[in-house]
Amino acid sequence: MMFPQRIAAIRKELKLSQEKFGELANVSQRTIAFWESGERMPSHTTISTLADRLDVSVDYLLGRTENAKNNKSPTADGDGTRLEIINRIQQLPDPALVRLSDFLTGLEAGQEISSPAAAAPDPSEALAE
Repeated sequence: MMFPQRIAAIRKELKLSQEKFGELANVSQRTIAFWESGERMPSHTTISTLADRLDVSVDYLLGRTENAKNNKSPTADGDGTRLEIINRIQQLPDPALVRLSDFLTGLEAGQEISSPAAAAPDPSEALAE
């Protein structure tokens, strides 16, 4: 599978439109269409960026291997969870996206983040009173 087929297959696996995939790649929908048709190829820098964002190897994107695994050292997000997270985000309704954006802003600002379960009162404490 060469780059045009590979990029189209990845986009479809993620259940993204060309427009949404373009947002992920920081290019227009038209550019994605050109890539998928084989009319144009992205720059080396763009291919490298795509590989990083998709957590796959450049060789996989270019069709030089069937092994999608990125041969870089393991990332903090684990084995292949980046694509799963992107797919899950795409399925969120707008109100949840707003909450997620607020959460990410807090993470970026270095705020202490606790899980909702940790903030919930312990039901056994109410029984002891």
